[in-house]
Amino acid sequence: MTDRPQAPGTQPALPHDGHGLRALVIDDNRETRSWIAETLALALPMAQVDVAATVAEAMALLLDAPSRFDFALIDLDLPDGSGLDIIRAILQHGLPTTPIVITIFDDDATLFEALSAGAQGYILKGVKTAGLVEQFRRIEQGEPPISPRIAQRMLAHFKALPAPRRTEDAGGCPAELTPREGEVLCLLGKGLTMAEISRHLGISVNTCATHTKAIYRKLNISSRAEAALAADRRGLI
Repeated sequence: MTDRPQAPGTQPALPHDGHGLRALVIDDNRETRSWIAETLALALPMAQVDVAATVAEAMALLLDAPSRFDFALIDLDLPDGSGLDIIRAILQHGLPTTPIVITIFDDDATLFEALSAGAQGYILKGVKTAGLVEQFRRIEQGEPPISPRIAQRMLAHFKALPAPRRTEDAGGCPAELTPREGEVLCLLGKGLTMAEISRHLGISVNTCATHTKAIYRKLNISSRAEAALAADRRGLI
């Protein structure tokens, strides 16, 4: 595991209501697997949902050429191996599948090992169905699904690291944000999605994305966790 694991970044927006999407739910507990699949169908009613109970079953589906999954919800503790093996295989084979962990484990070691392996989201199972629906809808909007408790752990981790180098202009002065970029950074730091920020500020999602890219470039950051840390250090949250 690296000293500074990469937090999930923003993904391209997925089709509305999950139309045309294929998802794979991987969990060895039948009741939990059914709950996740049913909740996913509730959040994205037009998505096609397949299930697997083991690493072997999951890999057979993922590597089957006609079965291209847009994302996979992966439990870490499986009877024939670890969900981390599935995440690494997705990256190694260059599959067009976004790996997202869904687990009971909330310790730092497991969290950062999963992020280092390539996980693009980390959801805890100990939530109500409504909370899980909200996380799944983040996937549709191109937002990495992160449980609030996990986001707090990530923020605490990055706070303990040295401050990231700030981009400087040609005169050697630290790059400054525009007033609007400051507003967007504040809301990013509070955990709002792009859609929520655009509604709050009365701007389009595309304009919000443009401001976010400018913020990331100016502050030399690449993730929401670092954006939250930058907002905290600037006294915005």
